[in-house]
Amino acid sequence: MKQFFRSVLLFLVVGFCSKNLMGQGHGFPFGVATMSELQMTHYPLDSSASAVVLDEFGEVYFDYNEYKMYVEVHRKIKILKKEGFEKADLSILLWRYERRDAKLELLEGKTHYLENGKIRNSVIDKKTVFYEKHPDYYLAKFALPNAMVGSIIEFRYIVSGYPNYKLYPWQFQSDIPKVRSEFWAEIPANFVYHASLQGFLKLSLNESSLVKACFSTADCSLLKFGIKDIPAFKTEEYMADMSNYKSAINFELSEVRFFDGRVDRVAKEWRDVEEELDLNEDFGVQIKKAKSIFKTDVEALTAGMADPLEKAKKIYGWMKAQFMAETDFIETKFAANGAAKTFETKKGNEADINLCLVGALQSIDLNAQPLILSTRDNGFPNRLYPTQTDYNYVVAHLSIGESIYLLDATDDYLSFGLIPEKCLNDKGRLLIRGNPPEIDLTPKAKQKSITTLNLKINEEGGMSGTVQVNSIDYSGVAKRKEINAYSNRQDYLSALSKKWTTSNIKNYDVVNLEDVEKPLMEKMEISFDANGASNTKQIYLNPFLRGGWSNNPFKSKDRMFPVDFGKAQEEVNLINIEYPANYQLEEIPKNVLLTLPNKGGKFFLNYSNVGNKLNISFSLSLTKSVYDATEYQYLRELYSQIIQLRQTDLVLVKKN
Repeated sequence: MKQFFRSVLLFLVVGFCSKNLMGQGHGFPFGVATMSELQMTHYPLDSSASAVVLDEFGEVYFDYNEYKMYVEVHRKIKILKKEGFEKADLSILLWRYERRDAKLELLEGKTHYLENGKIRNSVIDKKTVFYEKHPDYYLAKFALPNAMVGSIIEFRYIVSGYPNYKLYPWQFQSDIPKVRSEFWAEIPANFVYHASLQGFLKLSLNESSLVKACFSTADCSLLKFGIKDIPAFKTEEYMADMSNYKSAINFELSEVRFFDGRVDRVAKEWRDVEEELDLNEDFGVQIKKAKSIFKTDVEALTAGMADPLEKAKKIYGWMKAQFMAETDFIETKFAANGAAKTFETKKGNEADINLCLVGALQSIDLNAQPLILSTRDNGFPNRLYPTQTDYNYVVAHLSIGESIYLLDATDDYLSFGLIPEKCLNDKGRLLIRGNPPEIDLTPKAKQKSITTLNLKINEEGGMSGTVQVNSIDYSGVAKRKEINAYSNRQDYLSALSKKWTTSNIKNYDVVNLEDVEKPLMEKMEISFDANGASNTKQIYLNPFLRGGWSNNPFKSKDRMFPVDFGKAQEEVNLINIEYPANYQLEEIPKNVLLTLPNKGGKFFLNYSNVGNKLNISFSLSLTKSVYDATEYQYLRELYSQIIQLRQTDLVLVKKN
């Protein structure tokens, strides 16, 4: 998959400078709002914007004496519509590093507005700031007073704290447009940082200069980045987490070079990451403990079995039935309870369950190892350099002969070899000795359904018949969750009746609801008035009774990032319609075949009419889980044509 950031290896050392850069003739003055800014009623480049950032400036610098990193941010936002009021409710990230909390050193805030044609302003009451605690950080929250449509909110803050592995990340792009965004970093020559420029927007400012003796006797590099006329980032259907694509610049510490010649290599090779996690009390150590704790039970469970795959399936099914993943934990690759407590209580976080699964498989010498990954809402892991911090989840990787299986025992609806959809995100890293390889998380399994309809139309235009829907692999997972989300079966059937636009469903039966290793099968009888009118000289029929779209999910004319389905798609429909012998089709539509370039997929629609029996088959197959931005127009056009076809009625005309 194409990565949406560009690497810039900066051989710079982050030293610690004592000077404040914000007063050094850059940025913009605080507390100034012009009459033209306050009279602005819309943003010319985006009339739909509820607010616009008129200016923002950020910087990072270091204090050598205190050994602290300082972050300063200044932002001015114009509120254009009432939906923009939320921009007046703000929060500041206060990071933690080795249990030492960052500190809010300075906070200034004003709201500028017009009153009787004159510029007024209200100042923030600092007593209203409150702190929200999280496991790894705090949020300082506050609101700017008297925010209204037409007003300008402005704030400036300084945060200090001990530097961690990541230099303060700067987001150029957000959910509202920006006129200008600029970020400076003064970085001395003792720390080497990896920098990655993410997104698709081009820098309007990209400069570096030398600052002499910034850190004791060491020089510093002053880096300047900026972008003008930044469009709002808008989410679209079928995309991975927006953090993957927003224009931003990120820095991660690679190594520290001391004045005495020592070098502390912070960025590791993957073999170092594997060793570190293997020795971690909440990761590798728990696998070893689980291997010992589960051994007796697993040996008894698989006694008499010779086939490794049969053993693995037995263990996997047992783990899912015995252990429950608690939902009040954040997603993490680290165990919360540990193997012993998980075994005893039958509960743990998702990492507890899956690390125990690895240990249980290893206890009978099956080739299982942990595989770490980043979930879809966590963004893509940075693959430019080794790091474990971007990975927030773990599953089991099982190798049997030439076959590979990825396993997750935390979801009762998953069959053997499927991992949750949230895990279908780029690539994971298999933690084995030596050089841990990347593993493509694209599943072989599809989201697949097969629907068969056998229908009969009477002379009054009424339609009745039978339907069978087979939901396979990820479709089976989704369908089981949908059915079980209803408190009773009748509520589900009522919802299904609305989806199918049918007046009646009866004799409903579902097969393999509990057996997730088999396709889910739904059978039912349906009936409704196909004509919808008393005039039965003509019967109007739309054969596309199930599913489909009323609108194209791909609305944008252009798209700069991929279409990410997560897995391949396949929908097959077979429709057999018997209509009265004294009717005939006014026109038999032509067969259709639509294809995507590079064998990316196809849609076909075939009609066959013999006597008074009409057979229709149509199928949509999308063979890729991810389509590049260059393929977007083809997908958009494919969906557009499918929608047109599915909204076309057939007409049955009564013979004279």
